[in-house]
Amino acid sequence: MALEVNGRIQANSFSAESAGFKRHLSHRQLAFVRAWAEGLDLPSAWSRYLGDGSPPVGRRARDDLHRLLDELGGIARAFGRADITALLRRDPEAIVATGPTAPTLDEFRAEQPADFYSEAELVELYQASHGSENARSPARRRQRLRARQVDALQWLDGLVARDPQPADPVSAWLDERLARRLARVGVVQLQALTRWIHDKGPRWYQPVPQMGPRRAERITAWLSAHASSLGPLARPPLANATNLAEAAPAGLRPLEQFSAPVGLDGGSGSHRATLSDGRLVASTDIEAVWAWLGLRAQGSHTWRAYRREAERCLLWAVLVRRKPLSSLTTEDCDAYRDFLAAPPVAWTAARKTSRMSAHWRPFEGPLSARSLATAITILRALWQWLIHQHYLAGNPWDRLTPPAASRARVAGASLRALSLAHWEALQAWLADPVARPGSPAAARLGFVVHFAQATGLRLSELVAARMDWLHTTSDEVQAGAWTLHVPGTRSGPRAVPLPAATVAVLQRYLVVRGLSPELRDQSPATPIIAQVRQNAPLSPARLYEVLVDGFTRCAAHLALTDPQAAEQVRQATTHWLRHTHGVHAIGEGVSGRTLRARMGHRSPTSTAVYTRAVEAGRQSGY
Repeated sequence: MALEVNGRIQANSFSAESAGFKRHLSHRQLAFVRAWAEGLDLPSAWSRYLGDGSPPVGRRARDDLHRLLDELGGIARAFGRADITALLRRDPEAIVATGPTAPTLDEFRAEQPADFYSEAELVELYQASHGSENARSPARRRQRLRARQVDALQWLDGLVARDPQPADPVSAWLDERLARRLARVGVVQLQALTRWIHDKGPRWYQPVPQMGPRRAERITAWLSAHASSLGPLARPPLANATNLAEAAPAGLRPLEQFSAPVGLDGGSGSHRATLSDGRLVASTDIEAVWAWLGLRAQGSHTWRAYRREAERCLLWAVLVRRKPLSSLTTEDCDAYRDFLAAPPVAWTAARKTSRMSAHWRPFEGPLSARSLATAITILRALWQWLIHQHYLAGNPWDRLTPPAASRARVAGASLRALSLAHWEALQAWLADPVARPGSPAAARLGFVVHFAQATGLRLSELVAARMDWLHTTSDEVQAGAWTLHVPGTRSGPRAVPLPAATVAVLQRYLVVRGLSPELRDQSPATPIIAQVRQNAPLSPARLYEVLVDGFTRCAAHLALTDPQAAEQVRQATTHWLRHTHGVHAIGEGVSGRTLRARMGHRSPTSTAVYTRAVEAGRQSGY
């Protein structure tokens, strides 16, 4: 048995193996639990010790804490220490005051005659009056409980925590379900897992049963966090790389993990505003960028686009230009535009490489003229907002004029939408039983593509859509006429009519999910687009991956007969379906005013691009 001497827990002669315990815990996991015991901010501690690059979330941090506390409690019981198990179940913050509390020293001083006691006499009198009560105060009791928990965790750390080793079984470190799925493809040791990821590349998880990209991201992030004992995840060679030996710049990390060196963080940027009225509480450029991103719905298409451009520019400013974002001049902006047109190989990676992967880079390759213009527009808007917040004093992007050739290319660039011919090719592939054998996932993909194009909903609206958004009258239901009422937040609520064909596709999709085909029979909270195995909504990131993966597989099929259509479909994203809805609606004779109301545009300019695209397409045979 372990002994407790002078309040400190001493290790005993038992081993984890003798207690029948086969799973391991890392020092980082124990450090996270110790941070909780010491009263530190839980999301910040999770981000420091367990974070996979995503912004810290309180709920996820609490879930991981409770899971680890349960596991540690089980270890303590295995070693006959039920007292430690009970100790870890106690929450120090649950200790609250139940009676009168002692005054502070300043409050006690105010009760005494002025200048009657010296400081030492006052402290002695305070301890005589309140010392014993203060020792039983909630704060002191919480402090003593935290100290006992820290001692217990230190004992457990020395008992079971260690760094993972290449020869360790996967089941000793990862969730048992994940370990079983990896074992089905022959991956049973950590060294085999790192080798598998290296050989398969960024989409290594696809051959693994029931292994999605989100779980894969967490696994690669965990392996990267333990690279000191497991070795780094080697980066696979890049296609089209002219210099495979070229290494990525030191410190090139996603925005969530990037830390600018002292002097380059923008705290003393040369273009910082001299006067501030407190509109923006940000002392560094990264904090200012996150505040700007916070104005958009996290995970939305716009939020991701804004993060991408701000991230690229900030990394370039610090790592290439060696100056803060808030010190960039017009000359710097001109150099950055050239950088976007031809980023070095060391800054590029394969498409859809996880942000948590050690292989992540901010670019996939050179930007097209249209993408370059979009990047500059977004950055100009960022600077303008920072000026309005009195964070910056000027906007160098306002004085940046693109070359005439570039302006001509941008003006001639087509809207990112599928033409009628390419749309029909996509529909034919979705309906081909040979190319796509029937399955719940195949049925969902077919419905989502049809529904997104028929309604023109944004990605965030697609995942939020529920059955109570559908409305009809008793007369309309006889004709199968339904309307989708979208509770939009940008331009107010709007009504989108559903074609009869879309209603029929939705009814078939409900049957595949095991639900009644009658729309009126559905629970109001039932999501219109759901997970394969349960009627729960998808996250925006997951729906985006489902669609892009479908476009990629369709492009591979079309490449055999129609390379041009394959290339267009391969480039498609979720937002392409919204643009496709707008272009097809204008082509079918829908007025700009009607389309603007249907798509929820706040400005007529946003809708006018579809009219111009249709007119340009008619002239070029689009």
